[in-house]
Amino acid sequence: MTTEKKRKTQYNWKFKSNETDEFYEWFENQDNIALSLRKMVYHIIELYGTDSVLDHHVDKEMSRDMFILEALRGKEALTVKDSILSGGSPRIDSSIPEKRSSSVQEERPVSEEPNKPEAKSKVNYQEVNPKSIF
Repeated sequence: MTTEKKRKTQYNWKFKSNETDEFYEWFENQDNIALSLRKMVYHIIELYGTDSVLDHHVDKEMSRDMFILEALRGKEALTVKDSILSGGSPRIDSSIPEKRSSSVQEERPVSEEPNKPEAKSKVNYQEVNPKSIF
């Protein structure tokens, strides 16, 4: 005899008394909570796979992503190489000309007199593999 698990088609969810106001606000703003939750689950599966979100490696990935997104909040533009997103090693392809974003400012030399309005500090941009942050 086979002991197949029957898939559930209905789940009940009891909220804890310590949920935040934002939680309830989000919940109340959903026109179709079942569809909203399904979309969120499929989004999580696409990003992190089907392991439990409580597993250490999934939690670590989610924390890293939240850290990066928070650091970028309010920024005008972001360019990320596909090789970084795919987890491959970043490389510079000389066959593809580099596009400069209009939001990126040119580097200026540091002035000897820091009180002058044209004095700007130099910014050292480096390629960073997001997986190496944590």
